[in-house]
Amino acid sequence: MERSGRTLVERVALGIALAHLRIVDEQSAPGDRVRVRVSVPEQIDLDNLRLAPGEPIRLWAEHPDEEDAIRGVFERREEQSLWLMLDRPVDELDRDYALDPEAPELTFERGDRALDKARSALANSDLARLREVASLARPAKLLAPITWKPLDEELDEVQREAVDLGLRSGDIALIWGPPGTGKTRTLVEVIRQRVARGERVLCAAPSNTAVDNLGIRLAGEGVRAVRLGHPARVSPALAALTIDAQVEEDGAFDLAREWRDRARAIRKQAQSTSIGKGTREDVARQRAEIRALWSEARSLDRDAAREVQNAERAIIARAQVVLATCVGCDHPMLGDTQFDCVVVDEVTQAPDPLLFIALGRAKVAVLAGDPQQLGPVIIGGPAVEAVLGSTVFERLIASGAPSVMLEQQHRMHAQIMTFPSRATYDGKLRASPQVAAHTLEDLGVVADAARSRPLWLVDTAGKDWLEERTDFEPAGSLNNLPSFSFDPSTFNSGNAERVAAEARRLLSRGVAPTDLAIIAAYSAQARRLRDLLRLERAAGVEVGTVDGFQGREKEVVIVDLVRSNDSGEIGFLANTRRMNVALTRAKRFLLVVADSATLGDHPYYAQFIQYVDEIDGHGSAWSDDAEPLK
Repeated sequence: MERSGRTLVERVALGIALAHLRIVDEQSAPGDRVRVRVSVPEQIDLDNLRLAPGEPIRLWAEHPDEEDAIRGVFERREEQSLWLMLDRPVDELDRDYALDPEAPELTFERGDRALDKARSALANSDLARLREVASLARPAKLLAPITWKPLDEELDEVQREAVDLGLRSGDIALIWGPPGTGKTRTLVEVIRQRVARGERVLCAAPSNTAVDNLGIRLAGEGVRAVRLGHPARVSPALAALTIDAQVEEDGAFDLAREWRDRARAIRKQAQSTSIGKGTREDVARQRAEIRALWSEARSLDRDAAREVQNAERAIIARAQVVLATCVGCDHPMLGDTQFDCVVVDEVTQAPDPLLFIALGRAKVAVLAGDPQQLGPVIIGGPAVEAVLGSTVFERLIASGAPSVMLEQQHRMHAQIMTFPSRATYDGKLRASPQVAAHTLEDLGVVADAARSRPLWLVDTAGKDWLEERTDFEPAGSLNNLPSFSFDPSTFNSGNAERVAAEARRLLSRGVAPTDLAIIAAYSAQARRLRDLLRLERAAGVEVGTVDGFQGREKEVVIVDLVRSNDSGEIGFLANTRRMNVALTRAKRFLLVVADSATLGDHPYYAQFIQYVDEIDGHGSAWSDDAEPLK
């Protein structure tokens, strides 16, 4: 846990906790939950908060482990405040609270159970068959060829091959989706085709965002679906598909709420009833009346719970598609339900325990991901990462299991695409005609003769903008937060100033702020860039690290590689999967700020520098100071 070994002051400075929160609004929420809005001190930059919407939190007053601490979920940000969905109401509104992330014990418990279930599965069961294929004990198989007609007629040839593979899965089929190649669109076609054949499909992914991306597209196609999971973790665009919303629409919540209100009133009556003096028979009668009141209250609560559960089961039973995170596939409402097909997206971010939660409900499976982008988040050090860092998808791909790699990408200009294609995908990617030559000028942006290619390197070699390492300096208290600087990470002040200047130059050319993202290789650098670009961020410019951008795209991206030293040390920039994500987010213009002298000895970056030379996209930080053009 992040709370272990760190003070609240340190946790706040790190962006993993918040203090001095005040409750400024309260609303009812699905079930017995409550939604509250908490104001955050102005000196806290919420862009540096490392909690993401949908993550579990704990709200507390005196100590994070106190009995009165309330569990909940971080729902969303609203200016300088946060909306939280709590499991129960707050007892006192007029006081300060603090917030910490909650330990995800449930995730670990469900993963352990899933692995135990897979190990003990009977030899003739679907799960045993999938286990044997996933563990490479026997090869994956394909069913006989079938005839099908595309529902999405704009799928390209390779996407159609991938759909065909997904429809013929005999146990596990793999769809490899490099950046911008339409992996989600392809999966939607697989799901719609299976639904049209009368099958029930379970759609899963490690993250809520990936699940919701699938759900939004399926909802747009009229598929009858239900989204499981905490309402605060679900995209507002899918709110109507949540089990809570559908139960509410069904009317079951209204009746259950009425019964629960009556139960509360009866309990209050029982608590306020005192046993008076009288004969032994009178006392016995009074006690019996109180017991009857408690019994009636319990009965009403049971009836309310049963009413909701019956509605939930009916909704799930008639759904063609059920959507959930991998962990959510163990939802109690699913009982022992098996699905004709389980589709798992972003599967290369799912360690084996999480994947097997979903596979435990499958007759056959279709797994989609990209082993060249971000992998699973593994906590526990190198030894644990060595075991859990390799995914089923990667091992099956290496073994030659049935797979299709999507090859036509629909995002990047051809010159932006070419390097990742060569360095990571054996040169197989090709740009669709619609994006191959699109430029910023097509959007009305003024041309920049000094940065004339869609991919441009600003080389800082020789500038002496050397990196630094942050330290914690306890120079104050929680009441003096601006004096804290604690982020055990690497930053580069010279690079940060130059990136900020490049961003302003792009905006001066007419780039819309909402079309521009800045990706820093280190969190400490992202913090400095946010400070330098406060006004631009307020207008819509995004600044973050690689982790927040997988699966996303922008018209313009600036990537700051940060590292600059005399020894050629590049740290985790050597993880080229992370860099592959960073370099494939831009659609029309990608600008990289980097020190070629520091990076050039690494084969991946040497190849990158060679490529920018090839396209005449190698600029120097010495050539200008990135002044605005107008």
